[in-house]
Amino acid sequence: FLKYRGLEYFGNFERATGRGISETKDRRVTQVVHEVTYRFLGDKLYASGRHNAVSGRLAGLASDVGVSRAQFGGGWFITPLVVMKGEWVDQKYSKFPTTDIRNGGRFKGFVVEGAIAF
Repeated sequence: FLKYRGLEYFGNFERATGRGISETKDRRVTQVVHEVTYRFLGDKLYASGRHNAVSGRLAGLASDVGVSRAQFGGGWFITPLVVMKGEWVDQKYSKFPTTDIRNGGRFKGFVVEGAIAF
């Protein structure tokens, strides 16, 4: 995490290795996240972009698969505990077997949401 005035960067890299009790060989899954946020008007408004990618072998699958998600949007802190935000999202599923429901799966659209912290 890096911050300079209203600009923030969050990055994350993860790698997990392991196997199920019935598996004889380890599997590996990696995840990479990059997020940039700019806060302005006294931290009441923000604009943000994020990219998240996960790849690796899931239990029961013979080869590696992947999921990639990009988000761009912004939000408004109506009060310090109430936020409203809108984001454009594009999430893609890749390399899943043709018999898997996730094969060629994709979500692409706009999301509007609100959240209350207490």
